[in-house]
Amino acid sequence: MSSNKMQGSAAHSTHGRGIVMAVLATIAYAVVDSLSKYQARDYPVTMIVWARYAVPLVLLLMIFLPGRGRRMLRTAFPSMQLLRGALLTAGTVFIVLAYRTMPIAEAQAISFIHPVLLTLLAVIFLGEKVGPLGWTAVLLGFSGVLIIVRPGGGLFTPAALLPLGLALCYSSYQILTRMISKKEDSINSLFCVLLVGTVVMSTALPFVWVVPTPRGLFFFALIGITSGMGHFTIIKALEYAPASLLAPFAYVQLLWVSIIGVLVFGDFPDTITLLGIATVVAGGLLVAASSRRKTKKSC
Repeated sequence: MSSNKMQGSAAHSTHGRGIVMAVLATIAYAVVDSLSKYQARDYPVTMIVWARYAVPLVLLLMIFLPGRGRRMLRTAFPSMQLLRGALLTAGTVFIVLAYRTMPIAEAQAISFIHPVLLTLLAVIFLGEKVGPLGWTAVLLGFSGVLIIVRPGGGLFTPAALLPLGLALCYSSYQILTRMISKKEDSINSLFCVLLVGTVVMSTALPFVWVVPTPRGLFFFALIGITSGMGHFTIIKALEYAPASLLAPFAYVQLLWVSIIGVLVFGDFPDTITLLGIATVVAGGLLVAASSRRKTKKSC
């Protein structure tokens, strides 16, 4: 076997592992979101969001602090890391609030417009060029959201702005991540984000604290552990495969949350909503295809 074939086979194997990790991350995040919606019926959003940051932070420190020590605290971009943490925390608050009033599949689908918003923000702040494929993706993404919320329909309420808030926060977070990713360690970046989220939510926690039942405590712990698993598996996925290859697999999460929404919450999307979800996914897949085309041209 030639060296080129061997290298190609090794790359294929590595990319396969990355895809598996990316799909595992979608399962973890779908479980976290479903548990968050379940807990939001009985507990304040602040407690739920706090668990999504504090528990993974403790796990991250347990795993990496012994080997890294003070290096965990090092960052070349303290201001940007602070802003990244604030944006992701705000986005998490938005989506958990949305789960209190919206079916989980619809809320997730609207929030998945973030790759489209990322395309727009990259044009505005990074000066990236977008071709016809990219602009088609933008139109598809926004059309899908309009189909889901149906102006004048049942989902066209202020609550529908909450997942859009997450999408805007997350796409802005990704822009900042792009700007620092080549000079910042991924574990350190994750530590900074989790630390900011934990500190921010801890300041509000005393004002809304509700003593959890043993069952509630178990679910809070499960939310945090599963959230940590999601963060870890997506980091490993990006170590094994490029982001442009993994991006389409993020939409598998919509399948999981739709299934959970039906089985646990009895929320079955109607035909028009499914059409809107498919349109949002099509927009996101076009963004991924456009990104891969750019990557191949630059190589």
